[in-house]
Amino acid sequence: MADAAVVAVDIQTTSIAKDVTCSTNNKRKRSDGDGNQTDNSKNIINSNKRRKKKKGGGGKKGSHQHHKQKKRNWIESCSESISRIPSNCAAPVTCVITRSEIEEEPLLPKQVVVDDVTQSKDTKHALANEDDGAVAEIDCSGSDNEPTESSTSSIEKSANNIARLSKSFVDSISQEPKQPWKTMTTVHVNGEEKKLFIPVQRHASANGPTKWQQKQKKQGNKKGGQNYSHLPDGDNGDGKKNPYPKEAVPDKFWAQRKRLFSRYDEGIQIGGEEDPEMWYSVTPESIGLHIAKRMISLINCDENDTSDTGAGDTSNTQPTDSKKEIVIIDAFCGCGGNSIAFARLNNNTDVTKSNTRVKVIAVDNNLSRLKMAANNASIYGICKEDIVLVHADAVEVVNAYEEGSRKKKQTEIPTNDKTCFGFAVGGVELLPDHVDALFLSPPWGGLDYNVNNKNGNAGFDPVKGITLESTLYDSLSEFMKTNGGELMALAANAVLSESKQEGLVVAFLPRNIDGISFTRTVVNNVKGHIELEQNVVNGKVKTVTAYLGPYVNRSWTGEGKN
Repeated sequence: MADAAVVAVDIQTTSIAKDVTCSTNNKRKRSDGDGNQTDNSKNIINSNKRRKKKKGGGGKKGSHQHHKQKKRNWIESCSESISRIPSNCAAPVTCVITRSEIEEEPLLPKQVVVDDVTQSKDTKHALANEDDGAVAEIDCSGSDNEPTESSTSSIEKSANNIARLSKSFVDSISQEPKQPWKTMTTVHVNGEEKKLFIPVQRHASANGPTKWQQKQKKQGNKKGGQNYSHLPDGDNGDGKKNPYPKEAVPDKFWAQRKRLFSRYDEGIQIGGEEDPEMWYSVTPESIGLHIAKRMISLINCDENDTSDTGAGDTSNTQPTDSKKEIVIIDAFCGCGGNSIAFARLNNNTDVTKSNTRVKVIAVDNNLSRLKMAANNASIYGICKEDIVLVHADAVEVVNAYEEGSRKKKQTEIPTNDKTCFGFAVGGVELLPDHVDALFLSPPWGGLDYNVNNKNGNAGFDPVKGITLESTLYDSLSEFMKTNGGELMALAANAVLSESKQEGLVVAFLPRNIDGISFTRTVVNNVKGHIELEQNVVNGKVKTVTAYLGPYVNRSWTGEGKN
């Protein structure tokens, strides 16, 4: 990247440089040439030995250093230890790395391999745990609980359940020709052009080993010298084997179904052979609940974590008119993992005390996925007024807003009698006039998003790794493409308002996201700080969640993160 030269300016202050200058090899090199001829010949022999080792792979130490370098590349392609910003650079945004730690019972029971005979080690598995809230009894006999012909047929006939861009939207963007996306490399400060520099700071929560790793180290990680392997066919201890073809739904996803939805056995729908993408796209429940709590905490200007969502879950609680309504758009709803987590905030004690109520606008261009989301929300007992299902393209929905307000507000309240499991379902006419937060979980490129990465070892670049294809209203074969950089810029423009100091954009990203590349996509719309939070489950980084906007910057420039 262009800032590599900048990093070199202050390289002596970096910890990386210190590691290099203090390495054993460099000390040996400086000692070469000193002493008598015998010592020199010994040094030459030792040097030859080292060369042979390096040629063969460098041994354990060499591989360890290579591993550390690859690990650092995911987000710290710019050295975080630089103490000053070079004079020819400007740093309008600082990227802060944090860490959230979630502990769960291990999902996969082990079997001990003894002389080619396998014996189950754990037959009573923790996945049988009930969810933390009371389950609402759902009446499936009424017409409100099932998608009817009258409620969905008109939408289903359109492009095989896939929503197209509307003619009005296509006409509006055609009047302003789309400019090619260009990654920011320079900024203008007081009329002077300077190189863009992205400082990276690591919060104390993201330093050192995780709590899980410390716990495991203290316990000694003793396995009695036995050889362990997972149970076959995705069996997680309840005897239920993967019913889907393994090439569509791999065993590891089936085994983790209750990590995705703890109430899976109650009728949860994720998709199968027809739509296997949902199995690796839905946010795990524990991470989804954590993100929901962080978002409401930032919006309510309360850095203290709320209590566990779902405790004392009283389903079908009717909203109160006097409460402040917080509107969250889930632009890539899928089968409803995050939308359900947002709606469950209304059963949270601290949210109720703050006199607020969350309304979720669940958007997806696939009607079948919205039906699955409605089914799943009903199983979790979500109030019918808390989620609105919008069958539309995410790009059109995001473009409908500017600084949190609808560009073209509804002149009259739309009448809509279409429902699915009791939840209202329709098109862009159901979008509200105001939105407080926008949640993005765009497709990363499939199961091989990391293998097929075009950035080599530099981490996942959202500009190159994320591509949305929006179907045009008058064609099934023509698409409007939007890359990840354009999506983030549109999202920031749609929701964030620097003048009002309002708005929140949250993006759910791969664990190997390149923080520098991501920050460059929003540098025109965000000032101050953005937060990249590593979501750690049982000591392992699973995903990264990006938080940006005035609410986030205020939390860091004010009291900071507790």
